Amino acid sequence: MYRGKYDRIAGFYDVLERPLDRFFNPLRERAVSLARDRTLEIGVGTGKTLSYYPPGVELYAVDGSEKMLEMARKRARELGMEVKFRVAEVESLPFPDNFFDTVVSSFVFCTVPEPERAIEEIKRVLKPGGRAVFLEHTRSDSRLVDYLFLLPMKLVLKPLLDDDPRRDTHKLVREHLKVEKEEAYYSGVVRLIVARKDGT
Repeated sequence: MYRGKYDRIAGFYDVLERPLDRFFNPLRERAVSLARDRTLEIGVGTGKTLSYYPPGVELYAVDGSEKMLEMARKRARELGMEVKFRVAEVESLPFPDNFFDTVVSSFVFCTVPEPERAIEEIKRVLKPGGRAVFLEHTRSDSRLVDYLFLLPMKLVLKPLLDDDPRRDTHKLVREHLKVEKEEAYYSGVVRLIVARKDGT
């Protein structure tokens, strides 16, 4: 189970990711800047996105790993931010229907055990007309990149973190929400997807 694996590496997770931060942090900032009003971040991890939230956001954040949340709570205190943290799985969110104006997911769906159920939960807790922002690892547009880069990465990350960087999360979002914008980076290895729940 991914929860135990992330609990074990929580203390040095940011160090492991540091080589990628120069590529991914500007995208994190771009994604999180779109949050408005009452916002839920799923899979907040160690809280690497917290400093990018715009003023005025009422922020809730969940993660399946208590140890990762401890790191995020510490970061929030250092930033002077008020965040309502909960230990929870995205497939079973502890919030009422139509509760959030924005849901943010940053490099989460590559690890979610049941992605279809997770996207349905995100849709459930979003208000009609609410916005979901996904910054996710996805299968590349290039078969060569997929074969030479993502497949070897999956062979390493899957046993280590239950992480699958070759998922078609962008297609899953299209099936359940109305996509307003989709941007592909690094041959589609990373995508920023902005989508809305139908309604007003």
